[in-house]
Formats: sequence, structure tokens, C-alpha cells
Amino acid sequence: MIFEEKIKEIIQNYNLGNFLKAENLVKRLLTRNSKDHQLCNIYGLILLKLHKTEGAISYFQRSIHIKSNFFEAHFNLLKLLYDLKKYDEAILQSKKCLKINSKSTDTLLLLGNLYSKLNQDNKSEKYFREILKINSEDSNAYYSLANLFKKKVDYEKAIDNYKFAIKFNKNYFAAYNNLGALYQEIGKFDLAILNFKSVIKINPSFSGAYQNYLFCLNFSRYFDLNLYLKLAQEFKQSLPKIDLDKIRQFPKIIKTDKKIRIGFVSGDYGNHPVSYYLLNTINHISDEKFKLIAYSNSNRMDETTIELKKRFNVWRKINHLNDTEVINLVKKDSVDILFDLSGHTAKNRLSIFVNKPAPVQVTWCGYNASTGLKEIDYIIGDPYVVPLSDQKYFTEKIFQLPNTFQCISINDDIKIDQSRYQDKKNVTFGSFNNLSKINDNVIDIWSEILKRVENSKLFLKAKQLDNLKIVENIRKKFQKNGISTEKIITEGRSKTREEMLKKYNQIDIALDPFPYSGITTSLEANWMGVPLLTKKGNNFYSRTGVSINKNLGMDDWIANNDKDYISKAISKASDLKKLFQIKKELRNKFLKSPLSNAKQYAKHFENCLNLIWKTYLEKK
Repeated sequence: MIFEEKIKEIIQNYNLGNFLKAENLVKRLLTRNSKDHQLCNIYGLILLKLHKTEGAISYFQRSIHIKSNFFEAHFNLLKLLYDLKKYDEAILQSKKCLKINSKSTDTLLLLGNLYSKLNQDNKSEKYFREILKINSEDSNAYYSLANLFKKKVDYEKAIDNYKFAIKFNKNYFAAYNNLGALYQEIGKFDLAILNFKSVIKINPSFSGAYQNYLFCLNFSRYFDLNLYLKLAQEFKQSLPKIDLDKIRQFPKIIKTDKKIRIGFVSGDYGNHPVSYYLLNTINHISDEKFKLIAYSNSNRMDETTIELKKRFNVWRKINHLNDTEVINLVKKDSVDILFDLSGHTAKNRLSIFVNKPAPVQVTWCGYNASTGLKEIDYIIGDPYVVPLSDQKYFTEKIFQLPNTFQCISINDDIKIDQSRYQDKKNVTFGSFNNLSKINDNVIDIWSEILKRVENSKLFLKAKQLDNLKIVENIRKKFQKNGISTEKIITEGRSKTREEMLKKYNQIDIALDPFPYSGITTSLEANWMGVPLLTKKGNNFYSRTGVSINKNLGMDDWIANNDKDYISKAISKASDLKKLFQIKKELRNKFLKSPLSNAKQYAKHFENCLNLIWKTYLEKK
């Protein structure tokens, strides 16, 4: 009886999170009960909570050795191997679990997810469907199938399966969240918002839902500033509370070199637009005046990551660290100005910024809207994307760079094919933007242009267009507007950036979507000699095309409304001689503009850093 009471006490401490006390109790009990399979299994679970993974594996194995058909220890070992990404060992272990219990849906689910991780999608689907044979209402199986179909870009099946998961578990907030994220990806922002609202209602502490909701609000027809700022506050409240006793106080580094220490936090250090802009900037930042520290929130490593690492003075990996550890790291590095390069997008660490580890904090480049956090002092823009009259829409103070908020240099030596201009009698419009930006209103406007410009075509290129169902769906939308499928050219992702850039040779005019304008695609189009037709919107995201065209002196390619957008498209396409002359001159114009003048941009960026640091010191 005493043994059972001790076990009960151990489990009670485990459930309360008193893992060290539970460990001490287990150790004492094991001295006389070393061959108790349940006790060994419990000790394995405690060691796991104490991050002693090797010890946990050892005790799960000891439990199995004592009682070979003890399913619980087998399954705990399987989960641990899965979490450690030892997938081959985990597959072997899952087979042992199924030998004991062939109808274990938990094992089948893990096995399906294992094969998905190994990109063996057919096997993965097979195991998820095995679960549904056992229980046709298993919400986890539907959820996993949905994730699998989303991965395969089969959005229709993914949506159906997320809905089934929710049908059989009304409180499945992860299913609501992923369904919302999928709607977000395909540009159905209002449907996405409905799902994120459901997540928050079910689980108010799930911070990711607030961030997804905030992101979508920027593109909703029903944008409400007060709601946006209220959600940002709720996001802050949803974050796990930092134990202030664990925040260390470091002695301030005495700066003999007088360099300003600049930290950049991002999960996108690699082949990503954020890195292209960042690399372009820091390549020309003065080593004598600034010390640059990178905080990388991902495992990504490619040729762009390698280039970035060369330019930073210090490179820190933080994706494996909790918020307290990162805050202590930033404080230890004595960072003066800390940059957020993600905002409310994936792999952000805004939870760090909420705790103000640096005296000055800035958001730039990765999220073109307010974070809604008063702890972030500045947002960087330019006079076109964020006029000072927009200050009321930002919790951050607007800092305007003189010309452009971003600058890009494209090193690829790719020629513009001017032979296409000879004797050309028709116009090809195009957009290489993510399909999430091409909403039904955009399709209606583009359809009207195609109707009214004789023999014109539209070339759409996006990663989603690798999926034939999505191609069929988008063509149907144009067909509803009276546009034949022959007029719509579609293409998926290119293998390389160079291959993608060459595709611009097939376009005469780039059409900017709205209200979610392009940035990188628009800059690349102009570099490839393709002028951009854009429409002025009412926020940062919807004015990026305006900023680009203003910097190129192409004000007449900026439309004020839908009617003006259609009119300008028709007008520009009707004078081919003038259009092709513009195209011939455009790359040279782009290279001479602030959009491509990296040295000038870096100088303006340095001035920004100096000014905001000076302002801080004066206030101090």
C-alpha cells in the first residue's frame, strides 16, 4: 500500500510541475523497486521534463526490458524518438507499438506524420486513412490529412478535411487556425479572419491567432484601426509572462570604439526578400561606426545566409532559445538599437520586443504595417508609403527615409530580350505575385482590361500554379467574366531566381494587385524592363507600388481608382511604339534611381540610425 501511495505522490508532483521533487521521490523508490516497469516508465517521463533525453530513453528502454509488451513505455519512447527527429528509429519503434496494439490510433497518427516528414506522402495518407477505418470521426486524422493536402497544394481537399476535423471536435483550435492560414494563403482574408476569431474564442492564450488576425486585417475591406490596436494589446496579454527574476542584469559594456550596436531579429535569413534588402543595405554600412549583430530565428542555411553571415560582426542562433534566454542574450550583447524584421509574420519574435531588451526598438522591412506595440519605437518608411498624416495608424513613430523605404541590387547578369519588340502587335500583361494577393476584385478589373485591349493576354506566375486544380479554378474565375482560357497563361515556381527573372521577357506590362501590392516582384519587373501599373491605396501595404513608380519618375503609371487603373492599362497598351521605348530605357532608369543605389540608401539608413540614437540619448 505504501508503494502505491508513493507512486500517487510522484504523479501528483509531476502534474503540478514539481519535477525535481518527483525525481527525488522516484530515485528513493527505485532503490527497492528497480524492476518495476511502471516506475521506470514514470522516471523516463520525469527525466524528459528535466530535458535529460538520454536518461529518458534509457528508462523507457529499461521499462520495456522488464515488461516487453508494456505499451505505454513503447509509445513514450516512440514519441521521444519522433521529437528528436530520429525518424528511422521511430518507424521501427512504431512497428513494435502496433505489434502490441494494432488499433492504436495514436501510433498510426505518429507514423503518418513520420512519413510526411520523410516526404513519403502516399504512406502518410495510408496511415491516416487506417485511423478513419477504426474511427470515422477521429478529428486528429482529418486534421493530419488536411495538413498533408495543404503541403501538396491540394487546397480543396485540405479545406474539406479541416472542416471535418472541426465537425468532430468543435474546440479544435489548431484546425481553425490552419484553415484560417490556408484561406489567408489563397487571398480569402475575410474567411481567414472568421477562423482566427474562432481560435481566440476557444483559446485566448494562443498568440499566433492574434498575429494571423492582425496580418489579415491589413487586407480586409472592413479594416478598423481601433480593432487592430485592441487586438495588438490582446496579443501582448496572450504571451507567456516572463519571470523577471530570471532576467539578468549585465554590466554595461564600455564602448572604447564608440560604435552603435545594431541587432537584427529575423526568421528569414536566406533566400527571402527580407534578406535581399538587408544584404543590400549592410554591405555598405560603415564598419567604423556600427557593430552589426544577427539573431537568427530559423535553421535556414543557403547561399544568401552564408553571404549575410560574412557581413555581420556577430551571428546568434536563437530559434532553440526561449524568450528569457534571448532577452538575456540581447542584454549581454549590449545592443543599442534592436530591429524587428518580421512583424506579425511567420517566425517572428515580437514577444522579445514586448519586454524591451534594447533601449531603442525599430520595425522595418518584413511587415509593412504597425505592430501595434508601444514598446517598438519606430517604423521605417518613406514619404510615399507612410505620409506623416498617417501617424494615427501607428503605435510606432514614423521615420521617413528620403526616397524609398527599401532598395535592391540584382547582381544576375540577365539580358532583356528586345527582339520581342520588333513587329509585335499585341500586349501581354503579367503578374508574378503570390496568388493570395489576387482577389476576386482584382480578377474583375483585370478581366475588364483583357476585354478592352484587343488580342491581349495575361501571364500569371506563382508557386500555387503548380497545382492543376488551382490553375483550373483561376481560369474559371476569368471565364465567368467572359475571358477565354487561351488569354490566361499560367506557370508555377521556377527552379532558380535567374530562371524566374528571364520570364519577365514574356511580359510587356506588369499589373500590380490591390490592396496588397507587390514589392520584390515590382522591383524585379522594372529591373527587367517591364513597367508597373499600380493603384494608390490607403495604407503602407497598398502604396508600395506608388513608392516604386515615384522613385522612377513614372507618376503617370499610378492610378487613383479602379476606373483610372483600367483606363491607364488601355492607354499604355494602345501605343506600342511608346511602350517599347519605355521598356528599352527602363533598366537604365532603374539602375540610376534610388531604388538601386545601395550606397546612397545605406547612407540614408546610417543617418536614420544616428538620429534615433541621438534622440534617445538626449531624452535620457
